[in-house]
Amino acid sequence: MRAWTRGLVILLAVTQGIIGFWAQFGPTSFFEDGPIPGANSGWVALFPPYNEHLVRDYGGMNLALVVVLVVAAVKLTPLWVRTSMVATLAFAVPHTVFHIIHLEHFSRSAAIGQTTSLVLTVLIPLIVIMMAGQLRRTEVKV
Repeated sequence: MRAWTRGLVILLAVTQGIIGFWAQFGPTSFFEDGPIPGANSGWVALFPPYNEHLVRDYGGMNLALVVVLVVAAVKLTPLWVRTSMVATLAFAVPHTVFHIIHLEHFSRSAAIGQTTSLVLTVLIPLIVIMMAGQLRRTEVKV
């Protein structure tokens, strides 16, 4: 269970890190082609206008969350894991709800793809919160 918990926390950290780095250091590219690297989905651009400040802030927020996720993956205590998942959900839930409500600009396949990927950003942290109860309460040296 520990390996799966750590693996899912790392998966979230890597995902947030890639998106955060891209938005922070390539805001125009992120807006035009994001949010899936290499897919050129253009989903972000469906919500104009482009605002460099907002995109960079989004990137910075993601990178800040990565710090918390990395500490949780290293410490792997119930407190750190749950805290990192609640922090993730504090963003993921309203973000997912917003996008589910605003699908009018998307093709059917893009709407399905976006909704599926966003629902996973909520389900994975919820699963990890449940898994955290199985972790020892002492810090683990890595």
